Amino acid sequence: MKKVLLIVFTLFAFTFNGNVIAQQQQVTGTILSADDNLPLPGVNVRVKGTSRGAISDIDGQYSIQASANEVLVFSFVGFTTIERALGNNNIVNVTLEMDDKILGEVVVTGYKTQNAREISGSINVVSGEQIREVPIASFDQALQGRAPGVLIQANSGQPGAAANVTIRGRGTINGSNNPLYILDGIQISAADFATLNPNDFESFSILKDAASTSIYGSRGANGVIVITTKKGKSGKTRVNYDFQFGVSQAPTHPEGVMNTDEKLDYELANGNPYGWTDAELAELRQTNTNWEDVLLRTGYTQNHQISAAGGSENTTFFLSGSVFDQTGTVPNTDLRRYTARMNVETKVSNFTFGMNISGGYSKFNNTLEGDSFIGSPLNAIRWSNPYETPYQQDGGYTQLVSGQPNALQELLENQTLRSQIKGVAIGFVQYDAPFLEGLSVRTNWGIDYTQNEIQQFLDRSTYRGSIAQGNNGSLERGLARNFRYTGTTSISYRKQINEDNEFSISLYNEIIENDSTQFGFTGFGLVGPFSNEAGITPGNPLNGYIPVVRGNGGQNALISYFADGTYGYKGRYFLNAGIRRDGSSRFGADNKYATFGSIGASWIISDEEFMQSLQGNFFNEMKLKASYGTVGNQEGIGNFDSRELFGRSIYNGIGGIGLTGLPNPALRWEKQKMFNIGLEFALANGRINGIFEYYNNQTDDLFLNRQLSRTSGFNSQNTNIGSMRNRGYEVSFIGTVIDKPDFKWELNANLTYNQNEVLSLVGDQNEFIDGDFITRIGEPINSLYLVRFAGVDPANGDALYLNANNEVTNVYNPADRVVLGTTDAPVFGGFGTSLTIKGFRFDALFSYVSGNNLYNNDRNNIENPAYLFDNLSKVMINEWRTPGQITNIPSADNPFFSGTSRFVESGNFVRLRNVNLSYSLPSTLTESLKIASLRVFVQGQNLLTFTDFRGFDPELSGNLIGSQYPALRTVTLGVNVGF
Repeated sequence: MKKVLLIVFTLFAFTFNGNVIAQQQQVTGTILSADDNLPLPGVNVRVKGTSRGAISDIDGQYSIQASANEVLVFSFVGFTTIERALGNNNIVNVTLEMDDKILGEVVVTGYKTQNAREISGSINVVSGEQIREVPIASFDQALQGRAPGVLIQANSGQPGAAANVTIRGRGTINGSNNPLYILDGIQISAADFATLNPNDFESFSILKDAASTSIYGSRGANGVIVITTKKGKSGKTRVNYDFQFGVSQAPTHPEGVMNTDEKLDYELANGNPYGWTDAELAELRQTNTNWEDVLLRTGYTQNHQISAAGGSENTTFFLSGSVFDQTGTVPNTDLRRYTARMNVETKVSNFTFGMNISGGYSKFNNTLEGDSFIGSPLNAIRWSNPYETPYQQDGGYTQLVSGQPNALQELLENQTLRSQIKGVAIGFVQYDAPFLEGLSVRTNWGIDYTQNEIQQFLDRSTYRGSIAQGNNGSLERGLARNFRYTGTTSISYRKQINEDNEFSISLYNEIIENDSTQFGFTGFGLVGPFSNEAGITPGNPLNGYIPVVRGNGGQNALISYFADGTYGYKGRYFLNAGIRRDGSSRFGADNKYATFGSIGASWIISDEEFMQSLQGNFFNEMKLKASYGTVGNQEGIGNFDSRELFGRSIYNGIGGIGLTGLPNPALRWEKQKMFNIGLEFALANGRINGIFEYYNNQTDDLFLNRQLSRTSGFNSQNTNIGSMRNRGYEVSFIGTVIDKPDFKWELNANLTYNQNEVLSLVGDQNEFIDGDFITRIGEPINSLYLVRFAGVDPANGDALYLNANNEVTNVYNPADRVVLGTTDAPVFGGFGTSLTIKGFRFDALFSYVSGNNLYNNDRNNIENPAYLFDNLSKVMINEWRTPGQITNIPSADNPFFSGTSRFVESGNFVRLRNVNLSYSLPSTLTESLKIASLRVFVQGQNLLTFTDFRGFDPELSGNLIGSQYPALRTVTLGVNVGF
């Protein structure tokens, strides 16, 4: 009986297995992209309800075992997921459509690419097309107003000047607040953007919270901006040529200065300091020079760009070259840039190789700005007297009666040049294991090389040349090199366990090393017609022309080990976690290493069954996300701040070795704890997309200068003391008002509110005072600390102030200083519109800042009656002179104090950042012209600014000190041609 049962069971099992095997068959097919009809490698193919799966190869082909009654599911990041019933077919070809939902977008986070559904972090993406035609050399300025949480302040209109970028508030005091910039996987320097071509960039991913930045560990505290460059696509080679030409003008200063009659009358009323005779006065009144017209001009911009992209199924390429030429609105300031790029990617079997190489050369011609130095020509716009001219009748430069330098002479005869060579080279190899689907190994290595060569020539006839050593001009030469390499190696595995469960995990090792060196000299005693080294007089102890030589260098390195993982359940519950261990050469033996990490979760609420009844034409998508983690900051401290340093010491003319730095082995990273929660949604069939987020970030172990005993020989030392918090809200919306084939109208807006607060300082100390600023517990950093100005006593012309008890007094007392707001704007954002009518398109973008106060030191200089030898503000005409006079300008006899709220102004502004009107020719015309596309456009940059700030430009990251280079108001015409 047992043998019979065994035989029956064996036959049954064989029959069952045979039926299963007979029912299953090998199914093959090709997967294409609907966008360009090209193969899609890496698509996940699985049998619904089972753990059986496959991944398409580089030709978009797949092979899987399935039975006739089963369903195949095709899914890929950035594309809609589709299902296909198999039936009797053994060949199933599919075409995947791009997912246009907000939760289907592909986001590049630096180390990997993710679908927006599974991301729990705070990330905003700006397309490279949005800034492609903005006529600004430094691309960071072009990002202004385009993403919430990101405050970008130009500070200067000088060609090539980099902006000040802050993400979710300032998280440090002594350290650097600049975000980390990653270009195709490697770190690049924040100050070199003028030598990169923004037309080469595909997208910018702005990472703001711990879930997205903690993977960068000790470099992620200030946020991360990940830049990806353009790649080629297989198929026909596409060639594009872009050209722009435009003009720039400086705005008119809102704070008028006196004309000739006003200034002479003011001088006469205040004692005639120059002792003008009636005849001299009559002659002087014949001249009325507007120094804005003398020192500002029309600038010009030209931009030529050509690119080619294409390739075969296995190899793709992108090539580009550009020439950018911009002259500033101040004479002898300009920028010329040349760039080239080559991106190549090829696939051989299971290997993918890639190389991205770019090079640039820029030549800057600059002038001094942002100071109150009399040798800075831009100050003369405000200070030079209107009854004098830059040239004498014989054509020579006028020597101004006030003794101030002739600003035009300083601009034209002196020269400050900087030439920059920038090279970025990246290579990678990726291996996708054939023996285990979803397993890949990748190594990515790159270098960022920057070389700056400066030359400053100060002619002996100018003021700056005359104050040089020996009073006979000078020539400075300098060379600085910075070389950074980044190497990242990773192993990643992604697995679809069954229909409901999927996960991915990645392990990384990263090495970063930076080496910098610089040297230079300054020679004196320029003779002859030479403006180079040939004109320098050899120095000796007798003639005093001893040259100044300098040189230094530094190195730092970072080694890191980190891991990152994502788990997804039912395609709507996602958990992200990461941990990173960093070791830095900048810190002492006890603090070289630190660990950072994060955890985050996202929930696609709109996929829940209980939400289905709310969906339809109005409600479409909703995702709730939250994250918490830690990141660090090591920027802003020296390479050797933790060590005892010895260097050159000079005593009584004899050189030797001396102590130059005290050891601080306890110095460690600033560490920032970040919490973020947000809601993403799409309404009205996807026509309204929005994001709302709340964040709370706390920085501990702040870098601050701790005061030392004078007996130590050092005034202070950089130490970890104190903590600070930034918390706030971000809101952004994109709405489609009209969406028809020939008519589309979109609106967008974003707003950020950030509250900064100092939480603790060293020991029992609760404040640090630095000039007109105070760092105090309970107040934001960069808080103005001044005496409150209360007007003028009409009886005697005395300046009035509010004391600590809010009582009006005519006594100025520094003990009565109070906090008068912060220079950091708590509210900022942008809004805009886009309108498309057939081939016409109109785009406008506004940016705004609100809630900050600025100290206007320019007004302090031109409203001080002690400076009546130079020109003054028109408001000084209302200076108090007679009892009973109502005015806000005190008597000239009254003591003048600059440290008051009299010169504090609101930094609020709204600016029309960019406006663009374009027309694209219809395909019927381009085909007849034998071209792929043709587009013409006109655009304006910084055309309108609405503000009450009494300076050239309110877009400042701190107080207005003086010599302000106004923002460029630029209008350009351009054409884009595709072949």
